Amino acid sequence: MIRQRLLHPARIVALAFLTAIIIGTLLLMMPFARLAPGSAPFLTALFTSVSAVCVTGLAVVDTGTYWSSAGQGIIMLLFQVGGFGMMTGATLLA
Repeated sequence: MIRQRLLHPARIVALAFLTAIIIGTLLLMMPFARLAPGSAPFLTALFTSVSAVCVTGLAVVDTGTYWSSAGQGIIMLLFQVGGFGMMTGATLLA
């Protein structure tokens, strides 16, 4: 009974989004993800990750000049994961 409540599809989708956001934030904070020396600030990486996973496309920095090729690849991967998550959520609701 308790296990069924913990594995409710709505919780699984929400936890998957949260996990993708956290992993994306950590990856974008790595020095290799930024074009300039050093790592990206936490809030910049978090906002970019949340925006990418939620497929809104908002950014606080210019993506083409701030992020390296690896960082841009991470953002594109987050867009794909977010879009897949939205389609999964829509399927579960239907």
